[in-house]
Amino acid sequence: MSVRKRTGATAELFVKATLELIEEQGGSQNVSLREVARRVGCAPTNVYNYFDGFPGLLWEALRRAVVAYAQTLGEGLHDDMAPLDYFRHVIANYVTYPQQHPGLYRFISLDPVNDGEYPDEVVDTVEALVAWLVDVIMACAPGTSRADAENACFVIDAYISGESASLITGRALPDTDIAQRMLDNSVRLFAAFAAYDGNAAQKPPTYPQLQLHT
Repeated sequence: MSVRKRTGATAELFVKATLELIEEQGGSQNVSLREVARRVGCAPTNVYNYFDGFPGLLWEALRRAVVAYAQTLGEGLHDDMAPLDYFRHVIANYVTYPQQHPGLYRFISLDPVNDGEYPDEVVDTVEALVAWLVDVIMACAPGTSRADAENACFVIDAYISGESASLITGRALPDTDIAQRMLDNSVRLFAAFAAYDGNAAQKPPTYPQLQLHT
């Protein structure tokens, strides 16, 4: 399924206003088209000139949120980093984002958008992010098969998602440093699934580049 949309300044304003409100409201469930239109400064019906109604706008906002999330995961990375340092930095970004942007993270990972299948554009974006994470694992642990790297990626993501969901919904048990615990446990999972020999001083490989359509 593909979402009908038009580009342009007004379409961008709709997406920007939607993401701002989601961030402010702590998720998308209390965000309405009327509120979005009020912030843009036009009638709610104007959204139909650019998207398949409010659901279409939410799908595009979700895709943009995933892109922003993915770009955050790549912040601060350098090609001269040792493999374990590189992987730990990706995971540190992974762990930090939900705490810094709980509303957007809830929108990405927890909030339902609407009934029906995911649009192709959203699927392609998520798949590109997952493929990059798998490539990172394979680069940081040479010798890891793609199947093992995919399993590692799935398990690490499931672990971080579960911890993050508990954290942003206020259900996390008290902990002196939840972020550090999540990082350490993710590295343990990485070592358990990937062919990593424990040598943090290993020569840096060629790390994959994250490429997403913005």
